[in-house]
Amino acid sequence: MNQKIRSFSGKLTRRVVVVVLLTFTVVFGFILLFTMAGMTIMVKDHYRDMLELTNEKVERMLTAVEVSAVNNVDAIEHSLSNPTDMVAVLEKELRLNPHIIGCGAAFKPGYYPAKGKWYEPYVARREGGVMETRQIGGSSHDYFQSEWYRQPMETGRGYWSDPYYDEAGAKATLCTYSMPLRDKKGDIVGVFGADVSLEWLTRQMKEIDVRVNEGTMGTGIDTLRAYSFILGRNGNYIAHPNPDFILLENYFDENSDTPSDTAYVRIGKEMLAGKAGNGSAVFNDVPSYVFYAPLARASWSMAIVVPRETALVPGAAISTIMLFFVILGLLAVILVCRRSIRRATNPLRALAVSADEVAKGHFDTRLPRIADHDEIRLLRDSFENMQQSLSQYVAKLKDSTARQASLDSELSIAKNIQMSMLPKTFPPYPERKDVDIYARLTPAKAVGGDLYDFFIRDGKLFFCIGDVSGKGVPASLVMAMTSTEFRALTAGESRPDAIMTALNASLSSRNESMMFVTLLIGVLDLATGELLYCNAGHDAPIQIAGGQPSYLQVDANVAIGIEPDWKFTLQRTTLPAGTMLLMYTDGLTEAENSAHELFGEQLIFNTLREKKPSLPQAVITDLSEAVRAFVGAAEQSDDLTMLVIRYTPE
Repeated sequence: MNQKIRSFSGKLTRRVVVVVLLTFTVVFGFILLFTMAGMTIMVKDHYRDMLELTNEKVERMLTAVEVSAVNNVDAIEHSLSNPTDMVAVLEKELRLNPHIIGCGAAFKPGYYPAKGKWYEPYVARREGGVMETRQIGGSSHDYFQSEWYRQPMETGRGYWSDPYYDEAGAKATLCTYSMPLRDKKGDIVGVFGADVSLEWLTRQMKEIDVRVNEGTMGTGIDTLRAYSFILGRNGNYIAHPNPDFILLENYFDENSDTPSDTAYVRIGKEMLAGKAGNGSAVFNDVPSYVFYAPLARASWSMAIVVPRETALVPGAAISTIMLFFVILGLLAVILVCRRSIRRATNPLRALAVSADEVAKGHFDTRLPRIADHDEIRLLRDSFENMQQSLSQYVAKLKDSTARQASLDSELSIAKNIQMSMLPKTFPPYPERKDVDIYARLTPAKAVGGDLYDFFIRDGKLFFCIGDVSGKGVPASLVMAMTSTEFRALTAGESRPDAIMTALNASLSSRNESMMFVTLLIGVLDLATGELLYCNAGHDAPIQIAGGQPSYLQVDANVAIGIEPDWKFTLQRTTLPAGTMLLMYTDGLTEAENSAHELFGEQLIFNTLREKKPSLPQAVITDLSEAVRAFVGAAEQSDDLTMLVIRYTPE
């Protein structure tokens, strides 16, 4: 199935664009970070300065009221004997101080017997600058209970009251600065009070409110609007951009839906404690910065609230402009890169078409001409050299394939001949009840160097197992020669040591390739169980009696084909009935897994003890399965041969 070809020029363009985009993004990110941080600091400094200026302005107003009150107290105290003159002093005070909307003198009960229990002359400024003078003291206006009256009477000092609505005098929401009046003896006989309208404070607060976005919230405060407020001693709002909050709402009730905002509560407590500072909290569901400072003369606290988004607006505007130019730059890069890369890769496209024809076997296909001396030109020349090499290689491959096919056929024939030399019918003697034999040979290559053989003559079982050094065809030839001579020598000889000596002499005399064979020869008398055997450097057999494996004691000697005059020893033992004799080549113990670990003798014994096979075929099957599980996917590295004889005399 044909796959859709993706343009190399397009892919290269995309990669270039991605790199440029990442670079621009990182640079833009750092610039944005520093810009937003810088603009936030500037906004904070701006509102902090504005708070200080407004604080000073309000403090100057309060100071002016206090100074005016101090000056008028002296004049009022001199006119205590003549209440009529006192009214003139109050009117003069009101005319000289525009911040004051009303002022009056409230005396202790019955100070002027003719005036009754309550006497409080009061002058108020009405619309058009008209002065209205009244005596407002009385049972309906019991000023004795008012904060502005009680504090100076008790402490003998000036006092700024919390805001309240004055129904009797100014008929407005105001706060009063009051001072004690003393007679000539120094006794406090009354209180002078100067009233300041809260509307004036509200106007001062509105002057620093900055509107930066439309859209109002439920509280009447714009979403992105910096605003200010003043708190009284108990946390009530004295000044606020929302008139409904003044005197009617408390700071700590405003965020009642978010009581967990400890920053909001902490800021409120610090303001009531007369501290100055700044912080971050949620105001009216809007994350904001807040700057606050005390109005020390009145024990109030002023604050400016700036939504965080307000601080980000200048930086966001700059970032938007930068982003616009970044996008323009990226578009320009894409267009330039796409055009340039497409022109540069056109020869590659033509070369790919020619290479595809070469891949189909058309080695004489003409390659495109490339004028530029660059990497693409080198690639084109390499393809041309490849065409010539492929033509030569294909010709050689045809010849070598034919020869390989012939060689494979010859190896297959050689394997069949080699395997035909080995007994391969099992059970080999089904008519006999005194012996059971099973064997298996698995070569690592097409042909191998392992061998085994057995036959019965004169009531005796002759057998051998061997391993030729090396692998492949040379080893298979030595194996064939050894197997053939074993059959020839055992036809007239029954002693294993004599057979081994003759085999050694024959192989040593014709061993120009210096190959050798480890070999074990045994002769088992099936009537008596006597086993004569001779070993030539081969692994010791394993006896299995009563389900328990153990090594058969053997002399090592040397492999045949090395020392022509070596004297091989003859050993003998008697096999109990039911004993199995396991013989194997080193392909079993040296089977290797992918971690280069060997199967080893211990795993042979472990398998035999665990499985407890009772028949020769079961022994070989169990060991073969254990080797396959151990080796896994690793390639077989050596020939593997196993021969098992079970002696069961009647």
